[in-house]
Amino acid sequence: MLSYAEKVADQLVSPVDAGDLVLGSTELFFSTTDRRGVIGLGNSVFARVSGYALDELVGQPHNVVRHPDMPAGMFRLMWERLADGRPVGAFVRNRAKDGTAYWVFATMSPVPDGYVSVRLAPCSPYFGLAEQVYAQARTAEQASRRSGNDRRGIAASGMAGLEEALRRHGFRSYDEFMHEALPAEIAARGNLVSATSLRPDVSGPIGSVLAGTALVDARLAQMVGRLGEYRELCGRLMAAATRVADITRRIDRSVVAARDASARVADEHPVLLNIARVMGEPMSEAVTALHTLGPELDRLCTAVTELRFRISLAALYNSMVAAFAAEVVDGAAPARTLKAVPLLCDATAIGLCDMADQMREVNAQLSTVAQQTERASAALDRFRRFLGQWRLRVLRHKAGPAIGAKLDPIDAEIAVSWEWMDLLHGLGREFHSGAVIFDFVTVEAQLAAIKLAAAECDTD
Repeated sequence: MLSYAEKVADQLVSPVDAGDLVLGSTELFFSTTDRRGVIGLGNSVFARVSGYALDELVGQPHNVVRHPDMPAGMFRLMWERLADGRPVGAFVRNRAKDGTAYWVFATMSPVPDGYVSVRLAPCSPYFGLAEQVYAQARTAEQASRRSGNDRRGIAASGMAGLEEALRRHGFRSYDEFMHEALPAEIAARGNLVSATSLRPDVSGPIGSVLAGTALVDARLAQMVGRLGEYRELCGRLMAAATRVADITRRIDRSVVAARDASARVADEHPVLLNIARVMGEPMSEAVTALHTLGPELDRLCTAVTELRFRISLAALYNSMVAAFAAEVVDGAAPARTLKAVPLLCDATAIGLCDMADQMREVNAQLSTVAQQTERASAALDRFRRFLGQWRLRVLRHKAGPAIGAKLDPIDAEIAVSWEWMDLLHGLGREFHSGAVIFDFVTVEAQLAAIKLAAAECDTD
């Protein structure tokens, strides 16, 4: 059965209709909060969509825009991750000052003294799943409330209900869902967000901010452009894991069949039984290597998926910096709003550190899987040669008629043995050549230059 993520990947990606959405598909909005969730900064899009003036928002708890339909368990889940120093992304339904509801996909990251959040309009098929999952979380919370639980207990019930609902759709955790959803949101837009912020004729410090974001975007594009490739790689890896399990079962059946067939003619042709017994050793080695390969493939897929999330988050924050600068150039916001730029650059830099760690994990897993693949391939090659040698001995000793129909499954395995080898050799080549490379030093230097340029802009 295809997982939800695989079904989404198979779809023609086109923006979905978020119903009561009032945020444009190319718009981003931003806010910062302290550790208690009190709003410190925001941009003009946040003010327009929420219906509050920025002066009304600053100093208010962020739940001023919370919609009562949002399950408490979702917020508990987000705050737990933020408190643990991890970024988080979620589909969130908010409520404007006049009561209008609007949906966003919100990303939040810890920075010194608080959190930054960038929100964009939901455009991917994951939005529909989020609505279903939230409905089930609300049902769990209502049952918990009727049972007399306090707010903490209700939120815990909602979180458990949400994660259980995701598991029924093939996600082992909320993190796994989140790591798929953000790249899908970025992919659904293409480069629309970056393209709308281009102002090539602008000069001075603000021009330097925009030029800097374009350079960072170009560097990230080397990675973001490969998001689809990583998604495809994950799909092939998981398909390979299924094939590996099938190979393991077939190896075992062929050895048993050869031993049973040899036992029938053991008195006349003892060499056949000896070979059948000896082939058990490389068979056992191959089975062990293949069983180990399955979990390693799964770990690699998880690491690649998290890396895609980190890349997408860095690209989104860089786009938000460009959007801030474009607002100032267009006169839609005062230059003082650029004081948010250093926070976004810091969030991006922190994300780059996490990205580097995740990239090392991916490359380490690629190496591990390559080694396991080579080990399995070598063991399979030895086993295939033993199986072929056994079949030749059957012909030489003219033992086929005595063995009868038991030869059929063995001949079938010999016929597909080359397919086993091709599969594993192909995997090995891909893993060896799949190392991920990124120029972190250049991007970090560019982020520092963007911060300096933003500081030079008039903030009076």
